Amino acid sequence: MRTVFIHGEQERFDEASAELIDRFTNRHPELDGAELVELLLDDKFLADGMLAHWSEEDLVRVLTEVVPRRAVLTGEWSTTPDLLHRWLDFLAEERLLTSTDPVSALHDAVDAATPAYLSAMADPTEWSSEKFWTTTMRELGVDDSDDAAVEEFHDAVDAGELDVDQDTADEITAREATEPEQQPKLWLSPVELTESEPHREIAAGAPIMDRIRAVVEHAGDGDVDKLAASLGSDTATAGLLLEWAQRAGLLRVSGERVVPTLIAAPLLAEPELLWTKLWQSFVLLDDVFRDGLENIAADSDDEDELPELVQSVLSVLYAAGEEVPLEVVAFTAADVLGAEDPSPVLALVKRIVEQWEAMGALRTRSATEEDRTALPVETFVELLPAGVWAARESLRAFGFHVPTTDALRLAPAELVALLFAAAPAPVQQELAASWVEDRGPKQAADELSGLLELVDDPVVRMPALALLEATGEEGVTAARGLVDDPVCGAAVRMWLQAATDEQVARDGDQLLFSVDAMAVTLETDVDLFVGDVAEQPTDEQLQLVGELAGSGHSHARALLAALAENHEDEEVAAAARSALDV
Repeated sequence: MRTVFIHGEQERFDEASAELIDRFTNRHPELDGAELVELLLDDKFLADGMLAHWSEEDLVRVLTEVVPRRAVLTGEWSTTPDLLHRWLDFLAEERLLTSTDPVSALHDAVDAATPAYLSAMADPTEWSSEKFWTTTMRELGVDDSDDAAVEEFHDAVDAGELDVDQDTADEITAREATEPEQQPKLWLSPVELTESEPHREIAAGAPIMDRIRAVVEHAGDGDVDKLAASLGSDTATAGLLLEWAQRAGLLRVSGERVVPTLIAAPLLAEPELLWTKLWQSFVLLDDVFRDGLENIAADSDDEDELPELVQSVLSVLYAAGEEVPLEVVAFTAADVLGAEDPSPVLALVKRIVEQWEAMGALRTRSATEEDRTALPVETFVELLPAGVWAARESLRAFGFHVPTTDALRLAPAELVALLFAAAPAPVQQELAASWVEDRGPKQAADELSGLLELVDDPVVRMPALALLEATGEEGVTAARGLVDDPVCGAAVRMWLQAATDEQVARDGDQLLFSVDAMAVTLETDVDLFVGDVAEQPTDEQLQLVGELAGSGHSHARALLAALAENHEDEEVAAAARSALDV
């Protein structure tokens, strides 16, 4: 089963969580631990998406922060450490536990953190607001499952009619106000740089430096038209640069004039520092982009629109590792922002890209006739080394997991397989070589073969087989031991035959291997999968529907459902619906 969900796959996570909880509670029917395990898994999904990867730090955090803040436990508090011990043993016995720490060290970490856990459980200031008020309601005899009773309770609290610990409630509220909202942490594949801070070499010569110096010199009364004339730019660009210089700490408003700050001159003399400040302050220019942002979604949160747009653009460019059509970047951002019309988003992205190009963070090129023949695009954009470095830092600040290849040397096979699948070819080679080198070909092959046995999902299986190739003869040996495996046997036989020319493939293997590829396409792009099928003659499409229905592949029904719901040819869609009804 899948235990790694690094792209916010909520539905897939829910299924895996339910299965893990069922398997654990069936193993330990004497425990009333379903709710607590659900809490652990929910938090792990938000923290790193690796449900079976537990480190000593993870266990300490769960015991001293997560459980005290969120779990309302009416029984003995000591049951929680005991449950964690059993949870670790369960994962180990099921061959699911992935950890760089020995299991014995994980158990020791639970024991060592138990006193701090008990202390936090007894300290209401460590609780969440939800837990505090739930506990308070129960102490006062209020049924917290009755919405009307809960509303009446809070009305009475607001009116000062109930004796509650308001000081503690206020302290909790103040603490929570400083904490970021929890969301699934998305992972991006590693991108390596030959220099640790490549912006240092290009900062002084970046065109943006001359523009910002000119803005500081000619800001005057803040008249954008005059400033535009001085800069030789349009008013929109002049207004953007003026606001940007203020956000970077170079200018301030004094009466009716915009004047340099005391730090302006020394900051302008430090181009590397100024470059970094300009990059970091770009997300604060929401007023500059206000009209365009309102055209995208009038009911969206004003404070989050520009950061979300910047985050989307950076994640696409960073993950690509090569030039990308600007239109693709904009369409992706439009989808993230919930914009029905991508045109206003494209206009904003063009403005953003223009300024980043002036920083030397990226480069653009116009599409050639040959490019336009293949795709309806006008411009390509690609991050340069300084932009890759800056994007990595920004994406980390946005909450993404953006590891280096070196940081993944000890990562579990399932995580590496998923990151490998999403990476450009050069990054795939670096990641595979680094990961295999760290543990040696034999251990790497053993980990991958174990993953192939346990996870029946083409999204994991196909990159795992690609990684297995990097282990050489050890991978071939491991694959030979899996040829009869009911989960991965067909895919392994196809891989082994291609890798060694051994005639091990069996009837039906080619179909199952093709279904794997189709399932991966479906995972990333439903329209692309359906479009690929629709390009075939109708009789071949109907034959494919029949083959899917009889394949026995674990993902066949998902493929049929996609065809039934999205195929424009009613004959094919009806055939898919009929196959699902069987």
